[in-house]
Amino acid sequence: MSRWKRFLILVPALAVLGVGWGEPAAASILRRASAVEPETLDPHKSGGGFEQLIEADLFEGLTTYDAASRAIPGVASHWDASPDGLTWTFHLRPDAKWSDGTPVTADDFVAAFQRLVDPTVASPSAEMFEVLKGASEIIAGTEKQLSALGVTAVDPATVRMTLVHPMALLPELLATAVAVPVYRPALAKFGDQWTRPGNMISNGPYVLTAWAPQSELVLKRNAAFHDAKSVTFDEVHWVVVEDDQTALKRYRAGELDISRVPAGELDWAKRTIPNHLHVAPQFAVVYLSINMRQEPLASNLKLRTALSMAIDREVLSDKVEPAGEIAAYSVITDGIAGYEPQTLKFKGMSEADRLAAARKLFDESGAGKAGPLKLSVIYSTDRDKKRLLLAIAAMWKECCGVEVTLINREWQVFLSNRRQHDFQISFDQIAGSYADAYDVLSGFVSTAGELNDAGYANPAYDALIGKASLTVDAVERERLLGRAERLLLDDAAMLPLNFPVYRAVVNPRIKGWEENLLNLTPSRFLSP
Repeated sequence: MSRWKRFLILVPALAVLGVGWGEPAAASILRRASAVEPETLDPHKSGGGFEQLIEADLFEGLTTYDAASRAIPGVASHWDASPDGLTWTFHLRPDAKWSDGTPVTADDFVAAFQRLVDPTVASPSAEMFEVLKGASEIIAGTEKQLSALGVTAVDPATVRMTLVHPMALLPELLATAVAVPVYRPALAKFGDQWTRPGNMISNGPYVLTAWAPQSELVLKRNAAFHDAKSVTFDEVHWVVVEDDQTALKRYRAGELDISRVPAGELDWAKRTIPNHLHVAPQFAVVYLSINMRQEPLASNLKLRTALSMAIDREVLSDKVEPAGEIAAYSVITDGIAGYEPQTLKFKGMSEADRLAAARKLFDESGAGKAGPLKLSVIYSTDRDKKRLLLAIAAMWKECCGVEVTLINREWQVFLSNRRQHDFQISFDQIAGSYADAYDVLSGFVSTAGELNDAGYANPAYDALIGKASLTVDAVERERLLGRAERLLLDDAAMLPLNFPVYRAVVNPRIKGWEENLLNLTPSRFLSP
């Protein structure tokens, strides 16, 4: 899992087309826009999908993703599973090395997975790996020995994993940017500063050579990478541009090779540079996260449901943000093989009936008896988010008289607020790391740590997800996951808004870009 404009740019299109796009300053340099200043590049500690895009260039796990988000061999050249699906053995390639030339060994992976589940590290991704034997107990603190984790080194070139239940998609899970090793000597020597340029030793296609805060991160090709000969760009510059409108301006000026497209500029891009434009659905959902540890929302289901019913999702997707997003009445989008998403019960109601029901529930909640209800919503810097939230605030005001304050937070502060549950309502997004409903739904169990920033805790939901994780029969597993999704929707701890699409412009000189559901395109698979 992991965790997003409408003003026209007053520059003549033909003039811009002649600058930057046709003649790049350096064919061996790839310039990509990063939507945030990374909070950290420690893959076991970063909680944002934006950071993980950069980490995917720096590190490689036992498996990795190709340009189409398919799991392929990484440090492991091949693997096999026992007949019962509970034991997996990964065989490391002999030419796997750290960027300093040191061999990558099975012990590196044992240490990495132990660090991932270590409660003292507090990885926001730890719960993703509860499929490993002993992981749940170690994360919960009931098992104190990290060596109890079901990851062992058979020999320096062989990693064995023992699972608590079969998982056919284990190679996909291990391809995520968090399931990677870290260089233990650097961690021991530099502590939290091991991720800084000059300190970081990595094992991926690139190494970090410079990091100018709020400006850019420079990555250079790792000559020790086992597949270095196929990595065509000498450098990748991740340029920090938090605002999509600014990112597109810099793309049009030739300062970026790949950029996001603001919602309000999609029509312009379709008309003007269609051969640059890439639009693809994502396995993700945009939603409002309700702080279930703070009143007046935490204990008032009628209030939360009224707020959800007062939102006109079609208006948000078709008029406020008309850029391909699909109105979301479920947590899981269509298109996940074998899974039938649940839907909010008021889907299909007429506008009049829906608003009348919302007002009735709001009155019954008692939230407005002492005067207009005042709520606040936090969000990270982005014009599209603000426009969407302004529309929702207007809907709540008109339907229920709710007065909303929008609070803009810089990315690191925004993450900190969510992590500490320091908000009433938060703009949020959760994306699957691999194409399975369980990956997203498990992010809302009470033990999901930072992934569950709403603090949602329902024992019945936890039990359904837990039972689904142990169920081998595919049909029964999907049924259990459906029941869990139904419960999550009914509890209104998260209010789904839309299923996003990824809107990108890619310089036509760049080859190898492939749309994919996970919105992952590692730099190593791109070429000039």
